[in-house]
Amino acid sequence: MKLAAAQIASFLQKPDPAVNVVLFYGPDAGLVRERADNLAKLIVDDLNDPFRVAALTGAMLTDDPARLLDEMSAQALGGGRRLIRLQQAADNTTLALANFLANAPQGDSFLLIEAGDLEKRSKLRSLCESDNKTVCAIPCYVEEGAAKQRIISEILQAENLHVSRDVLVFLSSILPPDRIAMRSELEKLALYVDGSKQRDQNKSVTMEDVLAIVQDAGAAEIDDLVFAVGSGDTRRAELLLDRLAAEQTSAVAILRAAQRHFMRLQWARYQIDQGTSAGEAIKKLQPPVFWKYAESMTGQLRRWQSPQIESVLHKLYEAEAAVKRTGTPDTALCAQLLLRTAATTAA
Repeated sequence: MKLAAAQIASFLQKPDPAVNVVLFYGPDAGLVRERADNLAKLIVDDLNDPFRVAALTGAMLTDDPARLLDEMSAQALGGGRRLIRLQQAADNTTLALANFLANAPQGDSFLLIEAGDLEKRSKLRSLCESDNKTVCAIPCYVEEGAAKQRIISEILQAENLHVSRDVLVFLSSILPPDRIAMRSELEKLALYVDGSKQRDQNKSVTMEDVLAIVQDAGAAEIDDLVFAVGSGDTRRAELLLDRLAAEQTSAVAILRAAQRHFMRLQWARYQIDQGTSAGEAIKKLQPPVFWKYAESMTGQLRRWQSPQIESVLHKLYEAEAAVKRTGTPDTALCAQLLLRTAATTAA
């Protein structure tokens, strides 16, 4: 069966006793792992107990589909419920799961399946979303906007830390989308704040705390790139493009960052056209402009007019569509467009 979004939290706190197979899938690998770990701890106290926990991979079941049924049929030495964790699952593991469901033995073994971003027509996903009441599929999508801010707030509250709206919005804009990576950064931030404000009863996370601790080198390089493009700094833009290409940064990620930058520029430019000063327009932007980019943003608002910004945005959207087509040289197309844009600005 497939759980609705509103049912997921309650299920993970108190799973349906009729369910003994759960599939976690989606683009947020960190959330897949986190939810699987939390549910696993409800099934078995010690996840390192070799007599009660068995680890499988999708490749193992591709080579030996019957092994899943064997593992689920086995009894734990010394008693207790048995947990089988199937990781790196994909459609090629569907045969093994279908075989188990068709011949499910008596017993209380529990199967946790972790997969990547499965399409709607995925055989594994379809099987787990069927009407079989013993199987459950739980999607793990990347949280954005208000949902991401809520998660950040909940994690910090669990550490007895308060966070203002402005800092929360800023954190949401710079933290990685992957749940585990995001939690890791917030844990470092919590340790820093706790250590630096031991005497404070009501500990609050400030912008200074965030800037001192939270690291996001990849995102920072992309930000540097789009600001270099917007400022007409072709030499720096070329250097950053080469560096991001060496790190195998997605061309789509770069193009979307450029789109966000020019959309913000477009909004601020509109405010100026309505009579607002550049400084006031920048202050109204949400999330706030990072302090080290404020001067650059002001300069770009002097250079760029609304029709030019609209033209660049149109080209960026077209480029994203093009790089998603099979056979398109995405890195080269992205670099050419951004360097042309920077050169146009410089001129």
